[in-house]
Amino acid sequence: MKIYQIRDMSEKDLKTTLKDSYEALENFRFQHASGQLENFKAITNTKRDIAKILTVIKERETKEKNIKD
Repeated sequence: MKIYQIRDMSEKDLKTTLKDSYEALENFRFQHASGQLENFKAITNTKRDIAKILTVIKERETKEKNIKD
């Protein structure tokens, strides 16, 4: 997922996508532990997506805080 796609999402969509990404990461970890995961890069990509989403959420919170001050 590209950062511009994440920035275009609403707050509700961000939280939903974040939840789905955490669930996907958990599934990838179980598949990896049982030897069923073929695409190991999926774990890395999912972690990066989670980090991007959290970054955008934090940016928005900081922006709102600065506006109030």
